[in-house]
Amino acid sequence: MAKEQKKYPKEFKVEAVHLVQAGQKSQAQIARDLGVADSTLSTWRKELEEHGPNAFPAVDIRYHGPKRK
Repeated sequence: MAKEQKKYPKEFKVEAVHLVQAGQKSQAQIARDLGVADSTLSTWRKELEEHGPNAFPAVDIRYHGPKRK
């Protein structure tokens, strides 16, 4: 069975990157606090640096009810 990939809204990703950039905690600690992998946070940081406001195209995060089997 394939593991479903979590999807995070743009605002969450941007705020996570801003926390890293603020330098109050290490990136690894912020990743743990947010429940994401350190490598995921690195990817978000790189994408935001490269694409600025165009980073993280919109993701549909609306709830569609329980998944049917």
